[in-house]
Amino acid sequence: MLPNKFKKLGFFLFFLGFIVSSTSISARKSFYDGYNSAKASNYISPALEPIFIEKYFGENIMHLFDVLIVLGLLLYMLSKEKIEDDYINALRLESFQLTSLLALASSIILYIFSKDLKLGLDIFITIFLVIYFITFAIKKRLY
Repeated sequence: MLPNKFKKLGFFLFFLGFIVSSTSISARKSFYDGYNSAKASNYISPALEPIFIEKYFGENIMHLFDVLIVLGLLLYMLSKEKIEDDYINALRLESFQLTSLLALASSIILYIFSKDLKLGLDIFITIFLVIYFITFAIKKRLY
């Protein structure tokens, strides 16, 4: 386990990666397509121009920021709480077990109903880690 100060670093890396990744052309295009396809079936996707980091370094650098999201979440997850005891370790274990079962069940259900669904590994890992943090936070507040 990492010291507690890595929680702040992990949160900063996650936030930085999330903000920069959400400004990429592919993220903006998928947002526009999803929002407008629900409104009209004859929607034509607009031509989007790169902004921010993508404009200066190219779209290949955007993958680095996707990795920063996952790395930031991992740093946050692997950092100790301010007060670390057996109770926190038990909550971590329960949260991880519940998250693993939810991820496995949702993967099976998605595969059964949508064989053509294509999710990247980074999306699956990010969703897994976010669900873990939510279950850990809920368990920590309830008990």
